[in-house]
Amino acid sequence: MSKRIAVLSEEVANQIAAGEVVERPASIVKELVENALDAGAGDIRIELVRGGCESIRVTDNGSGILRDDVALVFERHATSKISRIDDLGRIASFGFRGEAMASIASVARVDLLTRRPEDLAGTKAAVEAGFISEIAPAGLPPGTQITVTKLFANVPARRKFLKTEATEQSACLDAVTRLALVHPHVRFSVVADGREVFAAPAAKDVSRRIAMVLGQDFVGRSREIGGQRGPVRLRGFVSTPDFTRSNAKGIFLFVNSRFIRDASLGHAVLAAYRQVIEPRRYPAAVLFLDLPGEDVDVNVHPAKLEVRFKNSREIYDLVATTVAQALAAARTAPDAVAYRLAPRESSSAASGFWKPRETAPLRERPAEVYTRRNLQQAIETDWLRRSESTLPATEAAQAKPDAPRITFADRGYLGQFAGTYLAFGGSDGLTLIDQHAAHERIILERLKASAASRGASQPLLMPEVVSLPPAQIALFADALELLSNIGLELEIFGRDALVVKALPADLIGVPPADLISDLADQLAGEAKLSLACRKEKILASLACRAAIKANTSLCGEEVATLCRDLEQTPFNATCPHGRPVSVHFSLYEIERLFKRR
Repeated sequence: MSKRIAVLSEEVANQIAAGEVVERPASIVKELVENALDAGAGDIRIELVRGGCESIRVTDNGSGILRDDVALVFERHATSKISRIDDLGRIASFGFRGEAMASIASVARVDLLTRRPEDLAGTKAAVEAGFISEIAPAGLPPGTQITVTKLFANVPARRKFLKTEATEQSACLDAVTRLALVHPHVRFSVVADGREVFAAPAAKDVSRRIAMVLGQDFVGRSREIGGQRGPVRLRGFVSTPDFTRSNAKGIFLFVNSRFIRDASLGHAVLAAYRQVIEPRRYPAAVLFLDLPGEDVDVNVHPAKLEVRFKNSREIYDLVATTVAQALAAARTAPDAVAYRLAPRESSSAASGFWKPRETAPLRERPAEVYTRRNLQQAIETDWLRRSESTLPATEAAQAKPDAPRITFADRGYLGQFAGTYLAFGGSDGLTLIDQHAAHERIILERLKASAASRGASQPLLMPEVVSLPPAQIALFADALELLSNIGLELEIFGRDALVVKALPADLIGVPPADLISDLADQLAGEAKLSLACRKEKILASLACRAAIKANTSLCGEEVATLCRDLEQTPFNATCPHGRPVSVHFSLYEIERLFKRR
């Protein structure tokens, strides 16, 4: 028998709405800061305790709230932004649904202090679990202060889904970063557990604010873009091809000053970079799209993170074309160099570490041509003739006896194909080696061995300062000891920078800024994993960044060195990501292709 239909109580309805709007502390920070911006604030201060899990306080110097309206703040669908259905097509502010404060108050305790500049006294209010317990006069400066505590106290099932304090703090800083980027005239500051972790003074224009928030590394390797098609205007900054990241989190999209997530626009940006950056690498970009309010529907997502465009195809073309034109005009940085693998010709090289060879800029580098005889002379040295019995005892113990292994004792080097694959021929057929995958595995196993034995790292002659957004700095704070154990010595330097003091010896020659950028993305995505899993993934990320890349020409000595080390490396059948290092075509298969069988 079916149950009767009943109208939900106000308490249950508010908590359902809260589930759509309040996912974590960062959701609250976003809503409160947006309200402060709508109130015309020029100075906003956010205070977090335990990453926002214990308390959040947002203080602004905005217009304040009329005392008679304070009680309405916590009512659902109560807003000053719209009054008629026609207003939905002309929304130019952040808040308009009228659900945020009611949703927050239904799952936490909210204390509000507010005063308008023209009033002699302010008002304080206290709300817990959706019920107002106090409204009274109070003395305070003009503006509004909202304090949120006891988050999810009445819905503990939701609280258990919160992540670590460092991860929640990072998410809060991400939310503030997005709003700070699009409001350069407003001063933002974030204090976490009594320490200022983010500060963005008021700036004259967006480019200065981007430098404050995203760091000089991005500004120094980015280009300003601009384009217009009818009433739609695009402006912003995109990174040059030599500045990439391991995921798409560095792409910030804003529509009419509102941060959004839009798969179509993200794809338009990536399409422009498709032929100029490596596979599985992503650019960084800050793009502002301005168009008439009636051409975009912002009321399609409870958290206002998604929009719907009236002419989505035209906007896609505008973004893709404008970014592509900027990249076409870009040039490789004059000091860009290629890193090569050095032959074993010195005592330092004999230690088993790769070293960058002295190189010329890419555009000045002549093509290198080697005959098979010259290559064979290099390979016929003792480098490729070591059998598995010569492995050190520690490495031999790690290798599985029945695991497939790569050996080159009976194979001759034929050459390099497509700048990526090393071809070897033997009596049993043809073998192709992926040079990047092979080098990845070699470096990973060396990093693991060094980390297990607490091997010495290599101090940098001059420590390097790497700029990062404060949200990523918060992630490194909890990982400094872990990174030190693998030979990466870091120190937090202020609110938005790290100092790299030493690197694992296998990574010497890799730009520290690139390593740190990839590590930040890795730390953000692996916060809930065990320590051992995090360490394994971090080492794999470092190995990938340090490994020789595809489309890099290798001479015979370098091929010989790479193959000799690959023979001595345990688990050398696959790269750290599980892809095969080699592919073998038997003589029988080849003869069948030529109809000889």
